[in-house]
Amino acid sequence: MNATLIDEGGSPRGRKMMNKILTALVAAFLLAMPASIVTPAKAHDGGDVYQSGSIIVSHLWTHATSATSDAIEVYLTIDNTGLEGDELIAATTRFTGHGRLQAPAFENGTLRVVEAPTLEIAPGQTISFQQGGITLVLPNVQRVLREGDHFDIVLEFANAGAITAEVGVEAPVGADDHDHDDDHDHDHDTKS
Repeated sequence: MNATLIDEGGSPRGRKMMNKILTALVAAFLLAMPASIVTPAKAHDGGDVYQSGSIIVSHLWTHATSATSDAIEVYLTIDNTGLEGDELIAATTRFTGHGRLQAPAFENGTLRVVEAPTLEIAPGQTISFQQGGITLVLPNVQRVLREGDHFDIVLEFANAGAITAEVGVEAPVGADDHDHDDDHDHDHDTKS
């Protein structure tokens, strides 16, 4: 599939079509992912779980940053327990730009990172954002994040509405050997 970027001056119809193409690329990536990546992950930091409607968000974390970091990647799990699909349409914090969804995809035989404006979560689907897979990128970071810090993020869903959740900050990349695919044993306290 050839994807053509449309500049800000592009037609509304063209931008809408591009959004559909990018959403389809991310959906295709999700379907091609091994089951071990699209599975529930247990939450860190006491097991906080956040819910609004049929959407449950858990396991929110990022790596510590340096003073020169421009962006951070947030990893999380989204579980749609409902009978209808929903869509992650926005992510914001008080100290970054608006979140961008990114995922690897093949275009013309080349692996590239693509952005999607939204992410659809089908009924009964669980999606885990992980390193090397789907990530939520927060650009224009305006503060240093240290291991042990926490910050709030607001995730906006088309049907479930806004969910404010706490993101835990873990050791910088390469600083520890902690494996996020481990089967952690944490309590899960649901917050609404």
